[in-house]
Amino acid sequence: MTSSPLPESTDAERIDQDKRDIRRGSTLSILGFLARLCARVPFLFIAGRLYGSASYGEYVLLTAIVETTALLSTFGLKRTIFRFIDEENVDRGSAFVIRHALILGLALSLFLVAVIQIFATPILQVFSVVEIRPNLIILSWAIPFISLTDIFLSATLSRRIMRYEIAVRSFVEPIALTVFSLGFYLLGMKGPGLVIAFLTGFGIAAAVSAYACNRIFGWRDVLIGPVQLSTLLVMAKKSLSTCLHDLARVLVTRLDTFAVGYFFSTTTVGLYGMAQQFLTIVEKVAASFYPMLMPVVSAAVKQGDRSRLLHQLRAAGVRLVLLQLPVVLIFYFFGPDLLGLIGTEFSAAWPVLMILSIGCWINSVVQLVEIPLTYIRPSINVFGSLVAIAAYLIFVTGMQERFGLNGIALTSVTAALFANALLLIVFARTRLSPQTSEEPHSPSA
Repeated sequence: MTSSPLPESTDAERIDQDKRDIRRGSTLSILGFLARLCARVPFLFIAGRLYGSASYGEYVLLTAIVETTALLSTFGLKRTIFRFIDEENVDRGSAFVIRHALILGLALSLFLVAVIQIFATPILQVFSVVEIRPNLIILSWAIPFISLTDIFLSATLSRRIMRYEIAVRSFVEPIALTVFSLGFYLLGMKGPGLVIAFLTGFGIAAAVSAYACNRIFGWRDVLIGPVQLSTLLVMAKKSLSTCLHDLARVLVTRLDTFAVGYFFSTTTVGLYGMAQQFLTIVEKVAASFYPMLMPVVSAAVKQGDRSRLLHQLRAAGVRLVLLQLPVVLIFYFFGPDLLGLIGTEFSAAWPVLMILSIGCWINSVVQLVEIPLTYIRPSINVFGSLVAIAAYLIFVTGMQERFGLNGIALTSVTAALFANALLLIVFARTRLSPQTSEEPHSPSA
């Protein structure tokens, strides 16, 4: 299924259209996140009050391991699929790209499931929680579902269609997690209840995402057609640096969970994890700009239009700062009370929440340069994340010994800021080379 390019337009018209797309896309995404939050809050009450901080800490640690591994199975396709679809010739079309992305993602997913199941015991020995090995075995089967969901939804976003992304991320995932976590608790499955609910939620999300992809591209076109090994290899080669960057970037955020699990008990992991759940509000405001900003930026990069690209980033950056500020202020004044609603023990995580929130507020704006660099110089994104990881590993032990749990949060924020500043310098010195490509499609709700 192919679409016709839009008529020629002036630079000013394209910039205005980009701004409208970014504004509309981010607004829809934020509204979707508010809906997700409404469904997510009951889950936090269920996890905190019914399962307790220790069980919730185990859940946080296991999902961190599985979600980090799942990034390898997606192999950067969540972002590079836009470029592959834009570059694909009309005769083969978008379905050809999606077919190969699905094969690559599914093959890697099943391989990584096997790896985790084989090495589950030594992985958990690092955190001294070998007794929860059965839960990790169960949760590892979420990896294929996570990978397929990311690829399906990214394919729909290549047409600037937001409604399926919002439906899955804001309704299907959180509602399923909430309903099933409560259901499994009532059935007396307090031990594996949270991880089975997570697995079930992503299974349903993958099914709905597949339905969305079918609505836009048609399963007949996606599933029936040639499969070329050379295409799989080319896609893997071109996505490798993005995959490594995504992995390194997530490790920067996940290192906190792993460090807390290494230095402290699962109960403390639960406290830190709850602060991270509240931090999600700040993070999702930033993430709401990415779905629409990625295809818009991709078009500007292909045209070599630096002026248009800077307009896009400035518009997104200003809007991002203004939208995140009220959330940070609410956390500052009411954070202990909000955390205490989940459980009195969680109020102790407020200093961690403030450190992470302010750091996220600053870093998320600078981090916008990652999007164009993904298409221009993807290897530098990997380098920046590796620098952040190296800085984290060097300083985390000393910071933890001096400041305790807060030191781990400070290390995370500082390492990310250092890496983002490096990317900003590189972006400022990078020139664009125009490429021939079709004008992207108009967004659709």
